[in-house]
Amino acid sequence: MSFSETRTEVFQADANTKLLVYEWIPETEPKAVMIGVHGGLAHGGDWVTPALYFKEKGFATYAPDLRFHGTFDKHNPGGKVFFHINSYDDYAKDLHAFCDWVRKRHPGKPVFIISHSNGALISLYYGLTLGKQADISGFIISSPWLVNRVKVPGILKAISKVIAKVHPTFSIVPPSLTDQLTRDEKITARHHHDEEIGLRGKKVSAKLGVESEKTQAWVLENLKHWEKFPLFAVIAGNDQLADPEASHAALKTVSSKLVTIVVHPNNYHENFNEINRADIFGAIWQWMEKLL
Repeated sequence: MSFSETRTEVFQADANTKLLVYEWIPETEPKAVMIGVHGGLAHGGDWVTPALYFKEKGFATYAPDLRFHGTFDKHNPGGKVFFHINSYDDYAKDLHAFCDWVRKRHPGKPVFIISHSNGALISLYYGLTLGKQADISGFIISSPWLVNRVKVPGILKAISKVIAKVHPTFSIVPPSLTDQLTRDEKITARHHHDEEIGLRGKKVSAKLGVESEKTQAWVLENLKHWEKFPLFAVIAGNDQLADPEASHAALKTVSSKLVTIVVHPNNYHENFNEINRADIFGAIWQWMEKLL
């Protein structure tokens, strides 16, 4: 591919699903491993910025294209690229199996999950459910998609629930927010290019709308029960997709012994692609060093 990765491989998520994996591997034995969980409409290659930073620190990063994202259509006959999922349990199962797959490659090494936006929603859901007893050294989340910043009228929500039942893969093209993801113009241009070549999706399914809202509500209700895992959260104050105040309030319900919350008031949605990302990565590295 073209995201400075060491290599790519294909991960067999289940009997019928293959996911491309981007890998950034240091030349020497890794000190630890990060698993990247990207956001909606994105792909695994988007983890290039943190992956290259932490590669210099001796970390390996593995980042799969999530279901129906990135190169999904190339590895799954009949599949297409759009923001869709039948259930967030599918995401959790994929992440659980992927963690095992990575752990077998690096036995005994600390494993961190780093995630963004919908990926952060997925990782929080995973940490509260299937991954509750998993061997994870810590979770890092950016702009968790817990409450939509763009409010959807009640009538549209009602209609989408009906459509999701009769035609779950029915999809629409929502207004583009690509120019409001990061203040880094080069990365914004890359996002537009990825859209043009079909690597970044443009459509959102009715089923996704229903399942994401249900999962958001469940995570908001259950975050207070977060236990065991250290959690580092980066919130973008100028986020036009995920409500930053709602995220901050929700994360404050987690035990202060486990959670570290950092707010960057001027950041757009993609903290790890923002112009101040070096400072963010430095803070994450200091947090990780204590855990290592």
